[in-house]
Amino acid sequence: MISVLDMKSDLDKMLSKALKAKTEPPKGRRPEPLKRKVLAMVFEKPSLRTRISFEVAVSQLGGTAIYMGPDEVKMGERESVADVAKVLSGYADGILYRAFSNEVMRELAEHATVPVINGLDDTEHPCQVAGDLLTILEKKKKLKGLQLAYVGDGNNVCNSLLLGCAITGMNMRAATPRTHAPEPGILEQAQAIAEENDCVVESISNPFEAAEGADVIYTDTWVSMGQESEKEEREALFLPYQANANLVEKAAKGWIFMHCLPAHRGYEVSEEIIDGPHSVVFDQAVNRLHAQKVILAAVL
Repeated sequence: MISVLDMKSDLDKMLSKALKAKTEPPKGRRPEPLKRKVLAMVFEKPSLRTRISFEVAVSQLGGTAIYMGPDEVKMGERESVADVAKVLSGYADGILYRAFSNEVMRELAEHATVPVINGLDDTEHPCQVAGDLLTILEKKKKLKGLQLAYVGDGNNVCNSLLLGCAITGMNMRAATPRTHAPEPGILEQAQAIAEENDCVVESISNPFEAAEGADVIYTDTWVSMGQESEKEEREALFLPYQANANLVEKAAKGWIFMHCLPAHRGYEVSEEIIDGPHSVVFDQAVNRLHAQKVILAAVL
């Protein structure tokens, strides 16, 4: 499961299943669909939510997760990507990979003989967006027809949100500087899917236009891991895209604020927004667990 597109035919069903499992936990003994199964977790970037939510999910489903950190595997350095894929396929029932490069992610999946799950790369973050959509469904009771405003950097989360919104019939405006717009190929794919599902996903540059009438306001960090050298330049460029009281003035009644975390108060979001009554960022973090349990059960 490398892209949100890999869940296209089942996404609505998976989200409904995750919500039901969260709100109506089984009576008696918990099902263990991953009993005696092992997930190998290879992380090139450190993580709080991705690592812990997957480890807990695998454990609750009866399996075992084995974590390998940034200094252990060194994909493509100590060993070729193909060799790592073949070795891990012989040990584990699936591989979770948190990577810098989508190209390497796809190379690993090509050579692995077990399922590979994308725990983040430079193009997409599909498991994050599965949890995001679950959160919106939980809070708003529906997805189709809602309006999501994404403001900030057109990064991996933005790319996956475009696809996820299009698949579920949500409208989305991604407001970014023109120099940091979403991936053109992904935007094109998302727009084709949106047309089939009677919704609109678009890339614009005005954050206030994006936020008008929005049911969901979403932002992400301006400086991701690996971009530290661009910190000052990025902070100056993205300042007009801060999620603050001015931005949300024309949002729809009952709007919610989302952020995939970690957040930097005073930069991409003001303290009054992320810590205010409209924020659902911690529900969003918890829902990574519930969405990923359904993904794991389906993939492994």
